[in-house]
Amino acid sequence: MRNKPSDLIYCGVDKKKIASSNPTINSENLKHFYTWICERYKVHLKKDILHEKPLWTNDEIINKYRFTNVRREHDRESIWLIENISKNIGMSYENKILNTILFRLINKSATIKIIGLLDFYNLNLNKEKEKLEIFKRKDPKYVYFSNAFYTSGPKSSANKIFGKENNVLNMIKLVKMYKEERLIEKIKQSKNQKEVFSNILNCRGIGRFLAYQIYVDLTYIREFPYSENEFVVAGPGCQRGLKNIFKSTDGLSNEELIFWLRDNQIVLFKKFGYEPEKLFSDLEKEDRVLNVMSIQNCLCEISKYIRAVNKEGRPRIKYSINPSSQS
Repeated sequence: MRNKPSDLIYCGVDKKKIASSNPTINSENLKHFYTWICERYKVHLKKDILHEKPLWTNDEIINKYRFTNVRREHDRESIWLIENISKNIGMSYENKILNTILFRLINKSATIKIIGLLDFYNLNLNKEKEKLEIFKRKDPKYVYFSNAFYTSGPKSSANKIFGKENNVLNMIKLVKMYKEERLIEKIKQSKNQKEVFSNILNCRGIGRFLAYQIYVDLTYIREFPYSENEFVVAGPGCQRGLKNIFKSTDGLSNEELIFWLRDNQIVLFKKFGYEPEKLFSDLEKEDRVLNVMSIQNCLCEISKYIRAVNKEGRPRIKYSINPSSQS
């Protein structure tokens, strides 16, 4: 993703402090971090781009267990979001924002297909309720929400506000409430990326992790004035990853450590043979480097990988019998 004209460079962090700091690295875990990035991206190329059958890598852990992609926009649900909402030429900018939020509160495109993409400015809740009731009679065992993101907060808040009705209908009501509380106007009036994030975070039921994920989703919309390149929030998984990589932080915040990794990636990984132009050769030229979003994404996964390498645990989800069909 190219930087967008309104991006505030090094938003929310201290650029001079990052440039002058010298945190201490755990060399062994840095090597594991590099290995995970390279091998997981090679899996993406072979599995998703070339549609090759396994084995995709000689790394037994990465070949066996499902990790998220190096680049978040390559994950299956994000691809659906981008193609059907972010790039939807028939949808207004305002409805793109609201449908994006609804999508991430549920995080399951199959559920969004049941209710359809919504016009929140002409919303018929009775019609949406009827759709959901018809589907429930047809498939009573269907699971409506993904467990990949923290959706319990919005569900709990919606149940308190609207009563324990259908959880999906309550999510629609919650997004409608955000609209009525002028979230769209607040996003449009935000002076930088951090203000957008803060306005999303102020919505009832949305915590820091989910607010940042929604922010990143919005960057996929052409009309949205900011990119994912110059603002980052370290969620719980990312913070665990940072503790694996750094022995000492030299006073840098979690977010500043991510920017430090971005700015120093060539030097840090050079001894391992890092060739980003070759590794990310399928991407546009401006994307052939790890940005802060991708580093944050990778840090969320590295703790699981390191535990497996050290035989202290293993990732939760394995590939199925037909892993080439999985994201």
